[in-house]
Amino acid sequence: MKKAVGIAAGVIIAAGIVATAGAWYTGTRLEGVLQDAIAQANTQMAQSGRNADGSPQFSAELVSLDRHLFSSTAHYRLNVQLPHAQPAHFLLVDHIEHGPLPLSRLLTLRLAPVMAASNTELENSPDSAKWFAMNNGQMPVKGRSVIHYGLSSETTFDFLPLESKEPGKTLKFSGLTLTVNGTADAHKYELTGNMDSLSVDVAGENGPVHADAKGLTIYSGGTKGESGFYLGHTELKLASANVQTPNAPAVAVTGFSGSGLMQEVEGKLAAEATYEIASITVGNQPIGAAQMVWKLNNFDIPASKSLYALYVAKIAPQQQAAAAAGVPLALKLSAADQQQLNTDLLALLAAKPHIELEKLSLKTANGESQANLVVDLANPGTLDQPSEGLGKKVIGLLDANVTLSKPMLMDLASAQAHLQGQTDKDAVALQAKNVSDSISGMAVMSQLGKVEGDNVTSRLHYADGMVTFNGQKMTVEQFAGFIGSLLGQQQAQR
Repeated sequence: MKKAVGIAAGVIIAAGIVATAGAWYTGTRLEGVLQDAIAQANTQMAQSGRNADGSPQFSAELVSLDRHLFSSTAHYRLNVQLPHAQPAHFLLVDHIEHGPLPLSRLLTLRLAPVMAASNTELENSPDSAKWFAMNNGQMPVKGRSVIHYGLSSETTFDFLPLESKEPGKTLKFSGLTLTVNGTADAHKYELTGNMDSLSVDVAGENGPVHADAKGLTIYSGGTKGESGFYLGHTELKLASANVQTPNAPAVAVTGFSGSGLMQEVEGKLAAEATYEIASITVGNQPIGAAQMVWKLNNFDIPASKSLYALYVAKIAPQQQAAAAAGVPLALKLSAADQQQLNTDLLALLAAKPHIELEKLSLKTANGESQANLVVDLANPGTLDQPSEGLGKKVIGLLDANVTLSKPMLMDLASAQAHLQGQTDKDAVALQAKNVSDSISGMAVMSQLGKVEGDNVTSRLHYADGMVTFNGQKMTVEQFAGFIGSLLGQQQAQR
């Protein structure tokens, strides 16, 4: 018995020595790990947006690190400088438990060794005081993280419920949870999130404005490819959303989903994006369901990467400044930047990018209208040539098809009649038929479309400098003249 007790005591003492040594080792590595993580985060944030002077809109820094044997306390500063806004600084405090066996994990029987476990909180500061006030003075944001010895990490952020009532403005937020898992050097990541509800009411100049959203879920996962872009799948779902503005019927959407996929195929970038709405209602009148599907491929990787960097660093800041000033964009690039832009564009076009709107549809109770578009781009040889000739060479192929369902047009016209207060069923049906027939007749008279059964169709094909429009072949100049003549007639009628 005494021998067994002695062995047990020896094991406990040995475990204590190992844990102490591990904690000391973790403490010595901690600052380097944190600085590397912040550097990676700053690199990612710099790619997401810059100001006109080239400075990043978001950046983070390690303010201090108080290191002890079994734990440490880190203070961070998140700097935010958005265009035409005062700089904001948010302070975070991070309570870090050293591995290999942090106490908080032992208490929950999670016994796998880790480098560190931490709890992060937003501190009350001048720039975050309003956020705290919206949560009755309580902590509005908390985070929990685990860093493994291989430097992979698991982090969860909880944005706690908020409620704000100000003169002419009310906000209610149920809270949001985000979980991010990543490998060392952020080579792989996975993000999930969910929110129950968000509601905003504002007293506008013309009357009250209301907007709300419910049932938000987010998923994103990817692996950094040779291009430097993350390759993988992203999905966003929203159970419902409502918008009510003055002097306009309320718009309600249910079952919204958006998904995207980025890939590298044979050394080039390819992407897909799908957006769907299960139900659209306007003023309590059901409209229908909508869908949009995009596909892109054959995008040169080095050129895409360079163009994106140029856009973030030089073009986007000018766009933001012009939008804030309410003036058209007058892009100004240095000679070197313009040369880089031209070089990248030619490299991009040499890969023959393919852009496809595979489907754009609206489906009502009795019909569905659709449109699709395919564009294949080509290398014009040089960008220094007249715009008319350049356009012919850049567009290698263009194919567009539009199908308008006459029953769908009648459904939309019926909904419009009900919104205008009409209740007589026969009158509503007659008005709907007249609208559908009128649109069909105008399409035929203007030669923009043909009636095929219950559909009005329009088809455009361009290749090798020739246009085929609804079966008629013509040159680009003849087609431009046809469209110009049609627009002139419409302008004269007004």
